Amino acid sequence: MSILDVVGSYYDAWKAGNGDFTAVPLAPDFAFIGPVANFEAAEGFRLMAAQAGPMVTSFTLRRQFVDGDSVCSIIDWAMSLPIASMTAAEILIVRGGRIVCGELIYDAQELRTAMAA
Repeated sequence: MSILDVVGSYYDAWKAGNGDFTAVPLAPDFAFIGPVANFEAAEGFRLMAAQAGPMVTSFTLRRQFVDGDSVCSIIDWAMSLPIASMTAAEILIVRGGRIVCGELIYDAQELRTAMAA
């Protein structure tokens, strides 16, 4: 499986709209850093994705760049919350056929406000 195949499975899980990451090859110690939540293990990330996934109403991969074991993706996505569509940059690092680290970068103020309401 190529690095883009591995990363593609990650984005396919978001695009499916259900947040089911069971088939996504995340390393057990997958670390995720984001503006709303951070995770230090795949299990916690999968639980979050299962909760957030059904709220994703659109997900478009706009651009993608590969640099060694890192893939940077520019994503447009929307949720079934009273907020505008968002654009994010995400960096995923793949080693040994598994995603070991992810960092999601976007302005999450509107999302945090909606989630607090």
